[in-house]
Amino acid sequence: MSAREAVRLGLVLALAVVAVGLHAASVSGQIVFVVAAVSLAALAWALAEATDQAGESAGPRASALLNATFGNLPEVVIVVLAINAGLDDIARASIIGSVIGNVLLVLGLSLMVGGWKHGTQTFTERVASTNSSMLVLGVAGLGLPTLFAALEHDHNATELLSRWTGGALVVLYAAYLYYSFRMPALRDQGMPPGTRWTRRQALVALALTALGTGVVSEVLVDSIRPAVDALGVPRPFVGLVVVPFVGNVAEHFAAVRLAYRNRVDFSMGIAYGSAIQVVLVASAVAVLAGVVLGSDLTLVFDPLQLAALAAAALGSTLVARGGETNWLEGLQLLTIYLVVGVAVWLR
Repeated sequence: MSAREAVRLGLVLALAVVAVGLHAASVSGQIVFVVAAVSLAALAWALAEATDQAGESAGPRASALLNATFGNLPEVVIVVLAINAGLDDIARASIIGSVIGNVLLVLGLSLMVGGWKHGTQTFTERVASTNSSMLVLGVAGLGLPTLFAALEHDHNATELLSRWTGGALVVLYAAYLYYSFRMPALRDQGMPPGTRWTRRQALVALALTALGTGVVSEVLVDSIRPAVDALGVPRPFVGLVVVPFVGNVAEHFAAVRLAYRNRVDFSMGIAYGSAIQVVLVASAVAVLAGVVLGSDLTLVFDPLQLAALAAAALGSTLVARGGETNWLEGLQLLTIYLVVGVAVWLR
C-alpha cells in the first residue's frame, strides 16, 4: 500500500468518525444523513479497493464473488437496521432498489463505458445466461408472496409464505454457488493490474472498513426520518434509490473500472452476482431479522417496485444473450433506471 493510498484510507475512516460524532452531538437530521451517506459511499469505495486487492490472485470468479459479497454488506446491514428501527417499507424498498441498481445502473454504466472505449465486447454467454436466469427466478420468488397477499388477504398465511420463500431462496443460492464454481473458467480479456497491497494490509483494511460500514449504516438509518421530514424527499425514493445508490458505490467503482479495462466477464459477474445475492439472500435475511426483532415483515412489495424489478430482470436477460454487448445496450439499461427513479419520485 502506497503512502497516498494509506492517506486516502485514513481520510475515509476519519469521515466515518465525523458522521458518528455529528450523530452523537444530536446535529440536525438532514446534515447527519448527508454526511453519513457520503461517509458510507467512501467506505464502500474503500471496501471495494480492499476486496479487489484481497481477491486479485483468486481468479475472476472468486474475485467477482468477493466483490459482490462485501459490496452488498452496506445494503444488508441497512436492511436489518431499518427493520429494527420500524422502517419496514424502507427495508423492502432497499432490497428492490439494490437489485435494480446493480442490473440497471451498475451494469448499464459498465457496458456503456466499456463499449464506448472498446466497441463490441464479448463475454461468456453461458455464465451470463445462468446469472440472468437466477435473477428471473429470484424475481418470481419475491413476486409470489405479493400476489398471494392480494388474493388471500390473510396476513398470517402471507407471513408464513414469506418465511418459506426466504428459506427456499437461500437454498437456491447455495446451489447456484456450487454450480458456478464447477463451470468452466471465465474469460478474462484484460490484463489484471496486479496486487499493490500485501494480504495483511488488505485484510486489515477489510476489517476496518467493514466495521465502519456497520457503524455508519446505523447512523444513516437513524437519520432517515428527520432527513425525509426536513428535505421533503419522498420516502419511497429514499428506500428505492438513495440508500441503494450509497450502498452500491462499491459495485460502481469495481464493475465500471473492470469494463473500462475490457474485463467485461468480471464486470458482469460483479453486477449480476450482487443482484442475485440481494434478491436471494438479503430478502431471506430481512425475513429472518423480522422474526428475531419481533417485526411482522413480509415479502409483500409495492406493485410499482415489483414492476421495476421485472423490467430490470427482463432487460438484463436480453443483454445476457448472444455473448456480445455494446455501449447502446448499456445506455438502454440506464434509461430504464432513470424512468424508474422519476416514477418513484413523482408517486
